Amino acid sequence: MLRLMSGLICGGIFGMGLVFSGMTDTQKVQGFLDAFGHWDPTLAFVMGGAMLPMAAAWRIAARRRAAILGFALPPPPDTEIDRKLIIGSVLFGAGWAIAGFCPGPAIASISYGGWGGLVFLLAMALGMLIQPSLRARTFGAPAPRSKMDIRALTPDYAVSPQIEPQDLAVLKAAGFTTVIDNRPDAEIPGFLHGMAMKAEAEALGLTFVFNPISPGNFSDQVLSTQKAAIEGATGPVFAYCASGNRSSCVWALVSAGERPTEDLIGIPAKFGYNLEGLRPSIEAAARKA
Repeated sequence: MLRLMSGLICGGIFGMGLVFSGMTDTQKVQGFLDAFGHWDPTLAFVMGGAMLPMAAAWRIAARRRAAILGFALPPPPDTEIDRKLIIGSVLFGAGWAIAGFCPGPAIASISYGGWGGLVFLLAMALGMLIQPSLRARTFGAPAPRSKMDIRALTPDYAVSPQIEPQDLAVLKAAGFTTVIDNRPDAEIPGFLHGMAMKAEAEALGLTFVFNPISPGNFSDQVLSTQKAAIEGATGPVFAYCASGNRSSCVWALVSAGERPTEDLIGIPAKFGYNLEGLRPSIEAAARKA
């Protein structure tokens, strides 16, 4: 819910900014893009006003492993300049100049009855339906995307449901250095077993720790292995199981005494993990710490 509310607020601010700045005015946009005719430079101030805070935001984000609200940050953008980027940029720029709209302003323009924006969005939707087959014919099949939902409990520890071998490269690119598998092999097919994932991870230079947890079985051995992996990591740690719940529970238990119990229960709750039943065990572990 917090993620949805923050997205709604940011989206609303963005939409109002588009309307107030004139980015939804097709004549103003086309005038700005008409560099060799009757050029209207006013939107340059809008561009500059957007670039300056974003430059600062990217520098701040580069030092963090999680957003202020606790969500995982996306991997750094690809900086490679290839023909796909060039062709796409030319097509986007040409369409923007011809129509006077790009997706954000087109959506915002609907709020005050802009039929041109609606027509643009319908045409854009058609283009998006055609794009996958056209791209596959032109550039070949795209690389598979990761379906991971990385949930950062702290800037240095994140959890998620079961991952697949191709997700390991995404984790590496996101800055994680250690991966902990908390799911027993008996629950999953062979290609996801600990040894298979370990080989894939180590080939990428990641540290991989197989620490399987049967539901509800947080033994001393499990806790000591998880704690050692976290403390010995050279960077952020990523742990996974079937849903991320067991990886969250073991984190709360090994962190007992270092953080308030309310935080150890409340932080995972933001991502749908109910650790309230673990409260007595967390408090007992805190007293021993």
